[in-house]
This record gives sequence, C-alpha cells and structure tokens, in this order.
Amino acid sequence: MKYFNLGELNWKQTQLIYHALAYKNIESLVLNSPKESFMCVGLPQNPQDEIDINYCKKNNIGIFRREIGGGTVLLDNNQLFYNLIVNRNNPIVPHFPERFFKKFLQPVVQTYHEIGISAEFRPLCDLIVNEKKISGNGGGEIGECKVLAGNLLLDFNYEGMARAISSPDSLRGKFLELMRNNITTVKKELNIIPKKEEICSTLVRKFEDFIGTFTKGKLDTEITKKMSELDKLYSSDKWLYQRGTNQIGREIKVREGVFLFHKSFGTKEGNEGITCEIEKNLIKKVTFTNEYLLSNIDKKQFKEKLVGLKYDRNILSNKILELIKKMEL
Repeated sequence: MKYFNLGELNWKQTQLIYHALAYKNIESLVLNSPKESFMCVGLPQNPQDEIDINYCKKNNIGIFRREIGGGTVLLDNNQLFYNLIVNRNNPIVPHFPERFFKKFLQPVVQTYHEIGISAEFRPLCDLIVNEKKISGNGGGEIGECKVLAGNLLLDFNYEGMARAISSPDSLRGKFLELMRNNITTVKKELNIIPKKEEICSTLVRKFEDFIGTFTKGKLDTEITKKMSELDKLYSSDKWLYQRGTNQIGREIKVREGVFLFHKSFGTKEGNEGITCEIEKNLIKKVTFTNEYLLSNIDKKQFKEKLVGLKYDRNILSNKILELIKKMEL
C-alpha cells in the first residue's frame, strides 16, 4: 500500500486526489491540508438546501460535492485530512459500515492518544473526547474501492460554519451554540497546535502498525490526468447542483446524537416553522419561529408532547402534523 503526504494543497485538489486514487484502484493513505476554505457536502445531500451558495461565492469559499457520504462541513487550513483507499475485496475490509469505521479509525484514535488527547470512537463514525466531537468522518465506495475520509480538528471556525450553511437566522444561532457545546479541537484540548508534519508522521506510523508497511507514492501523470478529468465533472453545475435524496425537513448534524431539525408546516393561520433540538437522540427542546401563530394551540402542551421522544425525522414530522391538526380543531 502507498502513502501520499502532500502537505498543503489547493482546496479542490485535497478532494480530487482520493477520488482519483480510488478510480485508479490504488490502495493508499493520503494526508494533506487545504490552503483555502471550502464547503464540502456528501453525495446524498442537496447543496442548494445545505449551503448559502451566494454567501460562499461572494466570500471566495469553494464548494465541493464528494462521491461518498458524511455531512456538510466547512474545511480549511486548520484541519489535517486523512484518506484511506482500500479495494473493497481486500480481506481486511469489513462489510458493515460501523465495523469499517471502527476498524480503520483506530490509528487516528491512537494518534490522538499519542499527542495527549483521550479520544474514543463513537458509532457511526465520530471521534469523541469528553463528549465532544474532535474528528469528522465519512465514507463510501468510489470505483472498486472503499474510502475513509476524515480530519483532525486542529482548530475550527465555528462562526464561519454557521454563516456558510443555508439557514434562517434563528436556526443559525442555535446551530452555533450547539457546535460550541459539542465540538472541540486540538488547540482547545492542548492549548497549542503541534506541527502538522509531526502529526502526519505519527498517523503514518499508526496506520503502518495496523495495516502494514507503506511505500511512498508519487503523483505521476496517470494520477494527475485522472484528477483533471474528475475536476471537469465535479466542477460542472450538473454534478454540483443535482438534487440529492429527498429529505423531510432540514436536519443539521453537529455530532453523533446531536442534531437540529427544522420544518415549516402549513396551518390555518399561515406557515409555522418548528425547530427541535436533539441530544443523545432524544428531543430536548422545541421552539416556534412565529410565536404569534397558532394562537389557538397550547404551545406548552405541544412542546411537552414532543420533548423526551426518541428522534426519528419521519416519525417526528408526522407527530407534529398530528398535533397541529388535533389542536386546531
């Protein structure tokens, strides 16, 4: 297996490289950081719904839609990326997603431990320290390969992330608060940021202990040609803005078990937006966008019937509709 320690790259190249390697069926570990900030969305998501596209264009924030899963995230130079590309028929690859993430994130967990941070794996694919997320991960299949894509959060731009998503201001403020309470960084935990090269050396060593010895990879003509081909596809509006999977309501994930769910519902008095804050996969808090609407509904009773329920976006949406209909009678 090869490894590519590429240092700081143009933001788009950080994503093109692991896609190209997967399509070329080159099993490898890739380490890098972007020089610029950009928003990255997973294949199932709708970029128009997830990102404030006009804001990103005005502020030179790139937008990339990858071929694998994971959430919408702001990526920048304060993060160190790792990508593991393994042929899906390789006997070391578990078939179930949770086992895949748990297995191949162990070297990252060990890297955190070595620099003094007691991170641990949290299904499906988060790394947590003191109940706060310190690494975001996603994965899926590209070509003949399974791909793990993740980052070490050396530092994080909470305000920039909150501003770049597509969201009403009321929801954006709640999202920012939840991020601050549920996402931490290397800088916060250690009060310093170790040199990236030192962390990269540790990552390579831990992955080698786990998988086997790597040989140094080279970005040859074959790989860079594939990157250029993919760049044309991924830069096209057809790819970037194609509709993803239809979703019920707006769900914003902060970390595993912590979400915001927002949806507008038609009522006799007009459209009412309802936001639910979810922690430990339970509904913790319910707020209304327009408190003056639904005047004939007992909002306190409405909230009491939702708070404490297990979160499922489909069941929740139906439950809210059911309550509105009953209380409007």
